Amino acid sequence: MKKIPLWETHWFQLSDHFLVELKDNLLQELIQTGIKKAGNLYLLTKQLGFSAPTFYDLINQKGVKMISVAKLKALLDYLNIEYCYLNNKIRMTKKGSIISIDNPKFPINLNNKEGTYLLGLIVSDGCIFLDKDAGVFRTKYAAGEKQSVDNFVNTINKLYGKVHIQEEFVRNCTILRIGSSIIGDSLLKVGAIAGNKTAIDGELPWLIQKGTKEMKASYLRAIFDDEACVYNEKTRNCGYITLSRYRHLNNLTEEQKEELDKLDVLMSEGKFPTGHIRKSIPLKKAREILKDSVLLEELKRTPKILQAESKLLNEFGIDTRLFGRYLTKTHLGRYSLCFDLFINRKESLKNFYKHIGFSLDRKQQKLLQLVGGDHDNKALQHTDKRKGKI
Repeated sequence: MKKIPLWETHWFQLSDHFLVELKDNLLQELIQTGIKKAGNLYLLTKQLGFSAPTFYDLINQKGVKMISVAKLKALLDYLNIEYCYLNNKIRMTKKGSIISIDNPKFPINLNNKEGTYLLGLIVSDGCIFLDKDAGVFRTKYAAGEKQSVDNFVNTINKLYGKVHIQEEFVRNCTILRIGSSIIGDSLLKVGAIAGNKTAIDGELPWLIQKGTKEMKASYLRAIFDDEACVYNEKTRNCGYITLSRYRHLNNLTEEQKEELDKLDVLMSEGKFPTGHIRKSIPLKKAREILKDSVLLEELKRTPKILQAESKLLNEFGIDTRLFGRYLTKTHLGRYSLCFDLFINRKESLKNFYKHIGFSLDRKQQKLLQLVGGDHDNKALQHTDKRKGKI
């Protein structure tokens, strides 16, 4: 079997305990072929190391239609059939009582603009987390508006098939949860980050770094859909786009913690609907007060992923400015840095419109108003790439 690239996920790479159902009567046909080769059902199950009832219920239509990945691979090995033969012949995957993916699109392929768009959503308002009880990675996404919900669901279904997604509305935000580990595992293979992204300060997913220009643009569109704000100052005929990223201050010494704690009295407070309080101080002001040289250098360091995203934008002729905005302290006493990426030069804004843009109508309309001031508005509309966007 040829080497499988990391951006592909085939059915036979799933956990042995995953259940799959084949299309039509293919499974029964495979079992009958095995019976013919072995001599009878009992001899077949002995050859495969299964109990006789395993296949008896399947071929006699006793309400059983699904087979585990482990047993299906064993049957194909016995019949000398390549695993890939079944990639487009699986009707559903299942683990437990819920269908994980209906009509899965094996081999799942993330090496395209939909795959990088999904990666952009995951590194922004999404996350992949370890379910310690089940020992698997699950996926979650927080959408602030209906169009964001639709973009996420449509992208997932286009890449994976019809995925079972749980929806919950929490404090003006729609939380989308995917229990199937297939999604999380496939994204981790191409460089997505598992766990608290702010604490980890991870790198740009490697698939983005090695992707085509179209894939990079799709990734950038996703992160700006989720994280960016568009400001249009009509009175001054100017404006800008800003995108924010955060990172924790890790491995602080006791002396550094004590020095940071002295800033408490100068910090402003913000209260969340949950009752949690977050304190903050402008980074520039914090730097003027703090004395520890190592700590001061740490306050200058931009989140790794934001630095990489700035370089990506440069590839499209989009100049950026990175600016440290706030030092924050959470209710748990953790310190974080907020850095902003600014796009404000006229030519860069026009290039952003031309090559990246927004999938969200609300933001795209603001962008159009922003770049239309001293530019050929009709020309911009004719070159609008949105028809090819996610």
